[in-house]
Amino acid sequence: QVGSPMELYLHPTNLFVAQFIGSPAMNVFEGTLRIENGRHRVEADGQQWPVGSVAGGTDGQAVHYGIRPGDITMVDPGQGIPATVVVVEPTGAETELILQVGETALTLVLHGRTDVKPDQVVGLAIAADKVHLFDKAGGQRID
Repeated sequence: QVGSPMELYLHPTNLFVAQFIGSPAMNVFEGTLRIENGRHRVEADGQQWPVGSVAGGTDGQAVHYGIRPGDITMVDPGQGIPATVVVVEPTGAETELILQVGETALTLVLHGRTDVKPDQVVGLAIAADKVHLFDKAGGQRID
């Protein structure tokens, strides 16, 4: 893929570029694309993961679901997708969290400090318009 660093970061055309650009790396996990009444979502680890507007893809398609650590928001337990805090790592102006959702480990970056502690259950809100979908078989972006 050829483009500016920001273009590569925001619109990777394949899974390799998505995972190569950015630090911490994009969260990527496998799931199944579901399309019902024109609405898209991905099923993975017993959860329904939001997806923004996607023209491509087919119902039942195996996909890689990608979300950048800065595009996940921590919300109150009972809201969003339940996750267990595994690691809390202050890095100065930001705090990096490692969270567990089923079998999936996710990295989340918070600006500033947080009072959350390991083993605490939190909720996650995903910015659906920031989700990246890639075909599992070939790794190409699904738009």
